[in-house]
Amino acid sequence: MAHELRYFAYGTMQEGFPGHRHLAAELGESVGRFRTTVARPLVVVREEACNNPGCRLVHRMCGLLPDEGEGVPVEGDIFAIEPATLERLDDYENYRVDNEANSVYLRRTVSVAPLNGSGDPVEAETYFLAQTGPWRRLLAEDRAEMIGRYTKEMAEGALKECCRRDPGHDGPHDIIDVFVKPS
Repeated sequence: MAHELRYFAYGTMQEGFPGHRHLAAELGESVGRFRTTVARPLVVVREEACNNPGCRLVHRMCGLLPDEGEGVPVEGDIFAIEPATLERLDDYENYRVDNEANSVYLRRTVSVAPLNGSGDPVEAETYFLAQTGPWRRLLAEDRAEMIGRYTKEMAEGALKECCRRDPGHDGPHDIIDVFVKPS
């Protein structure tokens, strides 16, 4: 890989997904499909919402819990990226290097192996949920499920109201809170 860093995208940043389209020039094409070398809990909510102020869409949100051994190995794309792209991803994912306590996601390294089974595992940067309690509560209430592959259908959704009013704005974008119980 010519670029210095590897980024593992398991959610909306997978190639061809809405997040990828937002940063396509920086991410480029995936260098391949990979999966985590250990089981990990990838949680996807059942209803459409989005509490990420970096995201423009109302969709079925997903997040990777940092726990190992729970769930199944998680599929995604690997991108070879420059350090400046990682900074853009940090901003999109609301990860604050200097203020992790107020981050939505935490960037960490994960071991992934080629999905086709040929090749050695590699280390890649990815984003884990910073606050796992609310996501576990959604699982307990059957308002979310654990999966191994986040699909494009889950990622697609309508624009948030702020983006319908002002399609070109940079954000922050509206928060549609999935953690509030429906009435």
